[in-house]
Amino acid sequence: MFGYDLGLDLGTSTVVISVPSKGVVLNEPSYVAYDIETERILYAGRRAYYLQGREPKGVAVIQPVVNGVISNYSLTQQMLKFFINRVIKKNVFRPRVVASVPALATEVEKRTVLSVIISAGARSVCLVEEPLCAAFGAGIDPLQPNGVFIIDIGGGNTDMAVVSQGSMNQTETVKIAGDDFDAEIAKFLKEKYDILIGLRTAEEVKKTIGCAVARDEEVTMTVRGRSALDSMPKTVDVSSNDICHCLKPLLKELTTAAQAMFERSSPQLVADIASGEVLLTGGSAELYGLDKLFSNALNLNVRVVPQGGLCVSKGALVALNKMHILDNYGYQFKTKEDVRIN
Repeated sequence: MFGYDLGLDLGTSTVVISVPSKGVVLNEPSYVAYDIETERILYAGRRAYYLQGREPKGVAVIQPVVNGVISNYSLTQQMLKFFINRVIKKNVFRPRVVASVPALATEVEKRTVLSVIISAGARSVCLVEEPLCAAFGAGIDPLQPNGVFIIDIGGGNTDMAVVSQGSMNQTETVKIAGDDFDAEIAKFLKEKYDILIGLRTAEEVKKTIGCAVARDEEVTMTVRGRSALDSMPKTVDVSSNDICHCLKPLLKELTTAAQAMFERSSPQLVADIASGEVLLTGGSAELYGLDKLFSNALNLNVRVVPQGGLCVSKGALVALNKMHILDNYGYQFKTKEDVRIN
């Protein structure tokens, strides 16, 4: 092997890397633990994720990517370099990378992503919008002329797009996703039960009893945290209906944005979508009842793609193999010279 081709999903919550003929080879939380004084990363991925809220003195844990946008260039570069080196091991040839970006990323944001990936060790990089990658990863043929509606719900963003003939006809990015669900759960429990919990606990509540519509049988979960009144340990029992109620306003914004997509789509594309199904991808698409919520709002069949959190990275590999198609829409590999990296 003279080099690697990589499909990269640089998400707010996870970094997923795929390799041709091997599939997904890395799936790690996009967290870094770093020395505050030197800004050198100590851990990246799962180990840093579990350290959050338990950091020793002089160490901080952050997500260097927020809402799909790089918020800390140096730490993101160090994190990606660590992950890419883990994948390519001692291969002396630098990899070619197709990476995802939010659907409505600005030119400045795209240039930053290009720069940080090349600085992390890539030979060249092509950026493809997340919903287009998600559609490819969900099994949509890039050559298919019919319109397909894809909703990719990640950690920081929800990207929606109508995909046709290997390109996006309509697109929308909503700054509401899995991390916002976690924060809303923590806020709700503080207001209703006077209990303070960490975001890791909130995420566990979401995955265990969270739901977008009321469950047929209500379930409860014991949640442990700190009392907001006297700072002593506190335990409460939380029901699935509680979580459904607290997430309702955020989910309403997502369904409203999805409904608005049809107003901007041509009648023929709407007819194509109505004759098929809407696809839900992304790690947060696995929230219980989310497909039913969107189905009721759009009056269409909605399907959650299995392993939706891996679709974007898998779709980046499809894009690698279909560059002769994507090139017609302006997708090209950029090198160090193209982004003027010092």
